[in-house]
Amino acid sequence: MTMPFSFNSGKLGPIEVFEDDTHFLVRIHPENRDRAKKIVGRQWDGDRKAWVYPKDPLTYEALAEEFTRDADSFDIRRPKTKRPAGIKAPVNEPDNGEFEDQILEEIPSIGGISENKGRIFSELEQIRVIIESLRDTSANQNLTLEELRANQEETSNALTKFNEPIQQIVKAEAVEVLPSFLSLDKPKEKELLEKALIELACLTVGEKKQLFRQWVSQYHPLSLPADFVSETHEFLKKHLSKFLRDENNPVDFIDLIQRAKDEDVFFSDRPDPTIKPIPILYTLNNIRNRFAHPPINFSPPEKWSRAVLYLMNLALVWSKVVMEEEEGDE
Repeated sequence: MTMPFSFNSGKLGPIEVFEDDTHFLVRIHPENRDRAKKIVGRQWDGDRKAWVYPKDPLTYEALAEEFTRDADSFDIRRPKTKRPAGIKAPVNEPDNGEFEDQILEEIPSIGGISENKGRIFSELEQIRVIIESLRDTSANQNLTLEELRANQEETSNALTKFNEPIQQIVKAEAVEVLPSFLSLDKPKEKELLEKALIELACLTVGEKKQLFRQWVSQYHPLSLPADFVSETHEFLKKHLSKFLRDENNPVDFIDLIQRAKDEDVFFSDRPDPTIKPIPILYTLNNIRNRFAHPPINFSPPEKWSRAVLYLMNLALVWSKVVMEEEEGDE
C-alpha cells in the first residue's frame, strides 16, 4: 500500500500528474523521484522526462493516494473497469440488436421512396446540369493555363539570352577552406575534427543537448579519450543508479544494466523501438573496459576510434539515461 504523503517531506518542485491515450504520467523534481518510483509498474520516459505507469484502476488509486494532496496539477481520470468475459451488459445498456433496430427505424420505407420518385428524378437532373457546367469551366481553365505556360516559356528564354553575356563576365572562383585531409598529429586539425564529431552527436541527442554538449566538450573525446570514457562512465553509473533506488549502494555498472533490464525501467511506446538503451549500455561498458584494462598494443588510433564509438553510442542513449538537466551535474 502506498504510504500517505507528509507535507514535511520536503517537496522541491512542481508535481504534474497527467495522462495520454494509453498511460498515466508523473513529472516530478529529481530529488523527489522516490515518490514516483515506489508505485508499481513505473518506467522512465527520457524523452518526456516523466515517469510512466499502466492505465488501470489500481494504479489510479496509488497515484491519487500519493499525489492528490500536493500535486500542482492532477489531471487524470479513473479508467473504466473492463467487463469480464461471459458477463452480459446491464439491461439499461442497449445491445447491438437494439442499436440496429434504432437505425432501421430512421431509414425511410420502400413505399416512401416510391412515392417521391418524381422529386428524386428532378433532383438528379439538376445534379447532371451542375456537373456539365463544372466540366465546361474546367476545360476553359485548362486552355488558360496552357496560354500562361507558353508565355512563361517565352519570357524564360528571353532572360536566358540576356544573362549569358553577364555570366561570361562574372565568374566566381571556388575558395577551398578545408585541407584535403585532416591529420590528427596536428592539434588544430584534431580540434576541428573533434568539434565536428561533437556537433554530429548533438544532432543525435536532439532538443535536450545543452548538458550533453557541456559534458562532452569538457572531456575532449579525441584529445583525452581515456579521461572522456572513464569520467563519462562514472557519470552514467550515477544516473543509472537513480532509476534503481540504489544510489548509496556501490554496484558494478554491469550489474546496474542487468537490474535495469530485469525491471524494464526504460519506457518505450513502440513495439519495436529503434533505440534500445540496454544493448547500448552494454556496448558502452565494453568500450570502457578496454580503456580500464588496456592491452600493451593499445595504440592512439584505436583509442581515438573507440572514443568516437563511445561518443556516438552515448548520444543515442543520453536522453534515456540522464534523468534531468536542471540538477546541474558537473
